[in-house]
Amino acid sequence: MEKLNHDITDEKAELFKILSNNVRLCILTNLCKNGEKRVNELQQCANSSQSFVSQQLMKLKYMGIISDRKDGVEVYYKICDERIKNIIKTIVLEE
Repeated sequence: MEKLNHDITDEKAELFKILSNNVRLCILTNLCKNGEKRVNELQQCANSSQSFVSQQLMKLKYMGIISDRKDGVEVYYKICDERIKNIIKTIVLEE
């Protein structure tokens, strides 16, 4: 049996840890289904406070899963990691 590289398995475990949070999963599912969204739109979907949703967005951005774009005072978020889109489509959005 081939030995697994611990750096790779640690990275994958961290990715699944990020996805295991229900608010982050809700945010990512919404972004996957609907494209770019603002914080207040994601807040409604996640049924959480704006500050809590903003904290989760910062974690996702730090992990390189989402990116943001400013348009005046508005900030729009979108998924930039294709692996995440594929995971969401396969597991969450599968009918």
